[in-house]
Amino acid sequence: MHTDIVKALGGRQIFGSGSRRINLMDEVERGLPTRSYSVIAEALDLTPSEEDQLLQVSLRTRARWKQRKRLDPAISDRLVRLARIFALAIDVLENQAHAVAWLREPSDALGGRTPLEIVTTDIGADKVTNILYQMEHGIYA
Repeated sequence: MHTDIVKALGGRQIFGSGSRRINLMDEVERGLPTRSYSVIAEALDLTPSEEDQLLQVSLRTRARWKQRKRLDPAISDRLVRLARIFALAIDVLENQAHAVAWLREPSDALGGRTPLEIVTTDIGADKVTNILYQMEHGIYA
């Protein structure tokens, strides 16, 4: 799963092409490259308001990222959480298009909210993760 998360964040193109394994904990602590945000925002086709909600930042804050090479650790942590859910959805649903569609589909199991809406918290991300694991094992309909 670690490799899938790194891939969702842009892979070696973003983190460098060295032979070393990318340590996500170290990367989050020092701040992910700002380009990793662009990769996942584009892959999920996020609107500006979805970006605000998912990363808990404003448009002005995101505009300042263009002048920086790295995000701060708190935002990096939120971005990795989003990438983890996205990578798992791709794995379970077998392709990116299906994963994006599922993440945007309202769910009765989530009180009519979309998975993308509730992954803004650890509790919400855990709930989405559990649903995906249930789907993978044929428990969730």
